Amino acid sequence: MAALLAAPHLPSPKPVYGQDAAVPDPSAESAVSPAGVLGPWVLNEELSEDPVLKAGQAAREGRWTSSILQGEAASFADRRGAILIGVEDDSVLVLNGRGETRAFPLDGAWRSFDPGIQGRALGSNDTLSIETITGEWLGVDTFVREQEQLLRTTDLRSRRLGSVGLRFHTVYERPPTSDHSASDHPFVDTVRGFARPATILIVPPERGYRQLLSGRVGFQTLVIDPAVTAVKYRLDGRPPKRIRQPRYRTYIALDDPPREQTLEVLAYGAQGQLLGTDRLILNRIDGPATVHIASIRGKPEKDPTAVLVEATVPPPWSAHVERVEFYRNESLVAALEDFGKTTRTRPPQAIHVEALIESPQHHDFVRVRAKLADGRELEDAELLKEGDYEAEIDVRLVQVQVLVTDREGNPVSRLTPEDFEIREGNSRIKPEQLHTAKDIRLLLGLAIDSSESMRPAWSHLRHVVRSFLETSLAPEDRAFLVDVDDTVRFLQPPTADQHQLMAHLGQLVPGGGTALHDGLLFSLLQFRRESGRRALVVVTDGVDVDSRSRWQQAPDYAERLGIPIYFIELDRSAKPVIGTGSLAGRTSDAALRREQARRRLRRISRHTGGRHFHVDLVAHDTHWTRRIEEAFHQIEEDLRHQHMLTYYTEQPPDAPAEAGIRVIRQGLKLRSAVPLWTLE
Repeated sequence: MAALLAAPHLPSPKPVYGQDAAVPDPSAESAVSPAGVLGPWVLNEELSEDPVLKAGQAAREGRWTSSILQGEAASFADRRGAILIGVEDDSVLVLNGRGETRAFPLDGAWRSFDPGIQGRALGSNDTLSIETITGEWLGVDTFVREQEQLLRTTDLRSRRLGSVGLRFHTVYERPPTSDHSASDHPFVDTVRGFARPATILIVPPERGYRQLLSGRVGFQTLVIDPAVTAVKYRLDGRPPKRIRQPRYRTYIALDDPPREQTLEVLAYGAQGQLLGTDRLILNRIDGPATVHIASIRGKPEKDPTAVLVEATVPPPWSAHVERVEFYRNESLVAALEDFGKTTRTRPPQAIHVEALIESPQHHDFVRVRAKLADGRELEDAELLKEGDYEAEIDVRLVQVQVLVTDREGNPVSRLTPEDFEIREGNSRIKPEQLHTAKDIRLLLGLAIDSSESMRPAWSHLRHVVRSFLETSLAPEDRAFLVDVDDTVRFLQPPTADQHQLMAHLGQLVPGGGTALHDGLLFSLLQFRRESGRRALVVVTDGVDVDSRSRWQQAPDYAERLGIPIYFIELDRSAKPVIGTGSLAGRTSDAALRREQARRRLRRISRHTGGRHFHVDLVAHDTHWTRRIEEAFHQIEEDLRHQHMLTYYTEQPPDAPAEAGIRVIRQGLKLRSAVPLWTLE
């Protein structure tokens, strides 16, 4: 490794500018043409230095290293797992392993990203150098192509104290790709966050709540990359089925009776190169986080006076189970913490635990409490009736996201389970618990239309969105960011790091057309593996001219998944022209299209339990900046008053949940009630 990293053919990094150095004049630098380093690269951990260890070693050896530099080393280590370098229009794009993208002008000019952050790219065919200035710190990344390896030298230096800094080396290799083998998939799994989220996504087929799929089922792939010319569907690793039709729809025969199966789709370009892939687990029911007493059995062989209590904890994707406790009334009987490999698999496996309750008395309670790594605690309880133990308690927990308002439409809080009535058929079901928004983590999607027509409101809009994210998200909540113009870009995958969200929000630049329906469907598909509270906020001018998907798909999918959609429509259209002639006709047609688009947004928001806000950028009665702020404030209020209502049903897992829910407290109205579920 040492010989490789110290090889004489490695070029030195670009000069580090000292205290008196100014930012160089870009006109004196060469343009960027890094054809040899383009494409995806994955980390060779064995041949690469560990930035964190190297920073720690420098500190132990007495070399002065700033805490900022050590933090930068840790940040770099978190983002270096993969890298994708590409060219789009007049920019070279660099995408790291966290899905963060920066675009540098091909002419070598400096570009500002956030206040105090500048960067530029320089290079030739097999070399690329990225320079980034953050305050007094300069980072220089030099990429050199060596056959099928990419050698990266990273220099972090103080512009004021040139001797203060760190240097470490990273080695990347080409990901394994093959047009005819199973190695197609390690490419996307390893470089997850590159082509996969931004190129294609499988649109789950229509079905009832938790309904299993079997027989001949129609599937469609959402393609938002115009470079894709064909896709292949593969079920459980069987030979792929190639589709070239523009909508990429097909029918696939699933097993009957239904079972868990894996559907994969691979997207290819005109030259047969793999551009992206997606995978969907069919017939997996990943329920909400819960603990469930599965059975209470009397007179075990070891102790005839005791009962054996068995419990199941099906953890969600988003959390691990740390501890399960068994109580007899208020007394702790057993505590379990070692669950083997079941908690570390993906998807996480259900945990089955049991404990012996000795000498139960009449009307004793047994309680089982599960503690998750994210701080949540789940509990189930059953009455121990001496001599009359149930062999099996065959029930399952259902979670419903509800929003309740008063007569004026304002969301309310301070509700109790007794404020709700639940019915399945002719049976009345007792509500189990009612959790507030503080109890359940939120996943917030934010899709922003960055088309040219949004430019007049852009500066104020970014400011308001920043404030909305800061005030709406609790520390444990997460959000993602989608950019929509004439195509769709996944700027930030779900994260709780608000700094990352703000940084990517600052990268949005208005221009181009609008593919609103594609962006809406793409955003909704990001929720399919997520549990907990959810909501999608879409800021747009409402007019779609570039989408490839049908507009009906997004609202249908949102209703099935239980995602309330909030639209903030920014309207800068002129008032209709009164009179005759071609100008009046064109204006009338444009007004008609806009009104049709507005009706669609209203319908989608109403059917999904969200809201539609129309902000007229031309009206003079109330300044439009105030209207945008008010819209975001009302959305924030809705999110803060979301509740999670739970109840137990005896319906089997594959049966539709068609319970009728209503609010019985006088003066209140149930605005939305959607069962929460995931598709993987």
